[in-house]
Amino acid sequence: MSSWEAAKRRMYDVFGHVPRPEHADGCSHCVAPGEDRPLLAGPVGSIEAAALARYAAKALNTWGGVAEFRYFLPRLLECAAADDFGYPDPEIVFGKLASADWRVWPEEERDAVAGFLGEWWHETLRRHPVRPSIDTVVCALAATGMDLAPCLEIWSRLDTDAAINHLHDFVLTGLSGKRLTNAFWDRHSPAYQQTLTWLTGGPAAAAVEAAFAAQTREPLLELLAEIHPALLPPHGDG
Repeated sequence: MSSWEAAKRRMYDVFGHVPRPEHADGCSHCVAPGEDRPLLAGPVGSIEAAALARYAAKALNTWGGVAEFRYFLPRLLECAAADDFGYPDPEIVFGKLASADWRVWPEEERDAVAGFLGEWWHETLRRHPVRPSIDTVVCALAATGMDLAPCLEIWSRLDTDAAINHLHDFVLTGLSGKRLTNAFWDRHSPAYQQTLTWLTGGPAAAAVEAAFAAQTREPLLELLAEIHPALLPPHGDG
């Protein structure tokens, strides 16, 4: 079993103690009577993504509270990480972790969630192309309220073809001038500034320069050369 599959399995194991709700009621204007029944009819891991999508969009807002959210959590994150919902977007689903204040949950649950998030990042950097895109993954991780420094430090190594391709993609699609373009970014959040500083304050440029010096393959050298100017700090800042 891969470390990514093990992280998903651990989520199911750790949150398996959360009691199945008798009902998962929602706002009467937003959730039809009995709409929760298909979600509670069998094991949480067997819920089809299409059936869970409406709950995923409304959870903690107009459908259920933290107790129900914790019950569905392993399946919610599994589907969101695979971009299986279509809507809601992964950034919305992962942002609900912050709304549920997951960092004050019991230690075993926090560790399981943190392990899942970390392995999702590793799994993303292992492959290219990926779904969801690197821009979505970074923004979704930021939406949880986690510290992105370890993720950015791993990415800075640029030690795989996939990592280089992902940085190229991110610079072309997720960065415009000195701002991040994903509409789900909270531009007042520490994670936004952390990511933007890494990209445009010098660290990413230094990583590209180191990778360029170590790389010998022309296609990758071209990718690195293309994005390097966008990552240089403004004159006098670094």
